[in-house]
Amino acid sequence: MFNGLPVWLIVVISIVAWTLMVITIYQIYLFTKQASSKGYEKSYITLLDRCGSVIPYWLPLLEGLQNFGQQILPDYPFSIMSIYRKTLMPLVLFYVTHPALAFIVFFILYYLFVRAKSPIPDRPFIRFNVLQSILLFLINSLLGATFRALPIEFRVSLYGLMLCNTLFWFVLSTVAYSVIKAIEGRYAKIPVISQAVRIQIDNQ
Repeated sequence: MFNGLPVWLIVVISIVAWTLMVITIYQIYLFTKQASSKGYEKSYITLLDRCGSVIPYWLPLLEGLQNFGQQILPDYPFSIMSIYRKTLMPLVLFYVTHPALAFIVFFILYYLFVRAKSPIPDRPFIRFNVLQSILLFLINSLLGATFRALPIEFRVSLYGLMLCNTLFWFVLSTVAYSVIKAIEGRYAKIPVISQAVRIQIDNQ
């Protein structure tokens, strides 16, 4: 659908789309906040907090699928591969062909949630999950760059595929665990990563 458009136009459309989505979410949040009881504390986790906390995890998931999933998923059973092709593969292909989109989303999330002077009202649960998703994205990017820097002979060998498979399941398990905890309205406790997010939040 976007193949005939120039890259700069795709980037502009992506920025506008993300901006409209953020504004819409913010307006929904304000409406929910006004409609809710005044006795609710800031630590109260609403349904909007849970839904908003799930969305940022698409970033590390797509990054992990790009770095590791494309190499090992063809070796998985056909039923799993067919499900992947019908669900996540179109998103991964769009993500791969538009690398600038990841950085745009990254900076939008950073501007809206990580900065101390954020334009969005402070919601600790959403902020925790956004920071954690950004950290997972950076870790996945670093692991992917490191893996691609290895010799091609090692990457296609048995040990290379084992390493790639391990990294893939690390990405999948951490993202799935974080999403499940976000839906439950609980804070994820990933060793080191969640602690680093807590320290970052406490320091601001």
